[in-house]
Amino acid sequence: MAFGAIDLVDDTLIYSSGHAEKILDYSKEKLKELSHNYFESIIHPDDLKTSEEVISRLRTSRVGEIIECTLRIKNSNGSYRHLFIRDIVFERADDQTPVKFSSIVQDVTELVEMEMELREKVEAIKKISYKNSHELRAPVANIIGLVDLLKTDSFKTEYNEKIFRLLEETVKKLDEVIHEINDLSN
Repeated sequence: MAFGAIDLVDDTLIYSSGHAEKILDYSKEKLKELSHNYFESIIHPDDLKTSEEVISRLRTSRVGEIIECTLRIKNSNGSYRHLFIRDIVFERADDQTPVKFSSIVQDVTELVEMEMELREKVEAIKKISYKNSHELRAPVANIIGLVDLLKTDSFKTEYNEKIFRLLEETVKKLDEVIHEINDLSN
């Protein structure tokens, strides 16, 4: 977890605990240089609006109000890290206008990646469940119906009855497996 403080008047970093540098792999000097305009140059383009909203909310925040967000921030090798950020104003002017705020930053990249992987796996299970319910279950139901038709008197011979019994047992076992898969996927 990293801690830092930013000047809302100058739009720059005034303090860093050093952990942000480790997370993003920048030197203190480079991180301070990048802090102009609230790190806009290293925030993922799709997250700039969120960052602007946070700064706007900080400028109008109540005393003690914590503003939270998750942003993708570019590290020194050009890839992005997902950072969960909690901001709070810690210094105000005489008119109560926010002047400085502090941030506690936590790298949640692994958590976000696991969440995305979990979503993909859930989608795969839904597809398997659909195929099982619709594409596999229908032919099995058809076979069960055909076996019932074949049990009629016109097909009855001792040999056919053994084959029908084996076929029926096999299809019933397959049908049970399909139901078990459906139950598990739901």
